Order: sequence, then C-alpha cells, then structure tokens
Amino acid sequence: MRLFPIAAALTLAACGTAQSPQYFVLPDSQYIRPAAQGSEIAVKVNLAEPLASGGLVYQTDAYHVNLAKNHLWAAPLDGALAANFSNKLNRLNPRHTFVPASRSQSGQTLKIYVEAFQGSYQGQTTVSGYALWPDGRNKPFDVTTPQQGDGYTAMLKSLENGLNEAAKSIAY
Repeated sequence: MRLFPIAAALTLAACGTAQSPQYFVLPDSQYIRPAAQGSEIAVKVNLAEPLASGGLVYQTDAYHVNLAKNHLWAAPLDGALAANFSNKLNRLNPRHTFVPASRSQSGQTLKIYVEAFQGSYQGQTTVSGYALWPDGRNKPFDVTTPQQGDGYTAMLKSLENGLNEAAKSIAY
C-alpha cells in the first residue's frame, strides 16, 4: 500500500521534467577562406536585442515574439551570421576577400545590422536589417521567404534562403 503513493509521486515528477535543449547550426556558417582574391574586408554582425538571447526567435502574432528556451543556436548567432555572410559575399564579389571580423586584421569593416531573423505565425521567415560598407554606402535588406513545412528545421531552411537574398542585396 505504501508503494502506490511513492510510485504516483515519481510518475508525476517525470511528467514535469524539463525538455532538454536542442542545438541548431546555421547553414553555411563554417567560414571557408577563398583562394586569393582582392583586398580583405572584415564582416561584423550586430544583432537586435532579442536575437542575441541564444535562442531561435519566432513571431507568434502581430505583436509578440517568442524567444526559444530549448531551441538554441549551437554557436553565437552574430559569429555564425558573420561567417555565413562572408561565405556568400565571397561567392558574389571576387574583388574582395570577406572574413569574419573575429578572424580579420583588416582596417576595413563591413558592418551588418540584423534587425529581424525569425520565423512567423504567417508561415514565412524574415531577414531584415542593413549593411554599412567601409566607404559609407548603406545597403538595406528586408527579405521574407515562405517556410516549407513545420518546425525549427524548416524555419532554418527558409532563413537560409532569406540570407541568400539578403547577401545579394548587400553585395555590390
């Protein structure tokens, strides 16, 4: 008879167990230095406050965003985006060699300000912000891409498509 309350307590405790975190890698975020190209430009990414939390961001309605507590970036998002943008810009613009700022000694810096990098209740993702080139040129980007399927993996695939378009908007 005494075992029943103990077994019930253990069963209920198991129901309240917190979900273990899942870590996500941003596609194309392993920097690959290209073969000899032009002058080096450091790429520094600055994130809007909600994006720097470490968790993936999802907009739940017109007024709210959810900062995931158990769906986290495997590496700091600013560094992953700097590598991602560097790789994409190296493929788009052979006149320069783009290098994440953490690995560069260049005095020239391309500053990319990311204001939105999130999924949405509307079935799409948003990548928006602007880039400030060393010569002062300002290149905005605001890309919305449809999400194919549900879940965070589908969201990341859509965000990667948005990053491809954002890099094209930044490049010149």
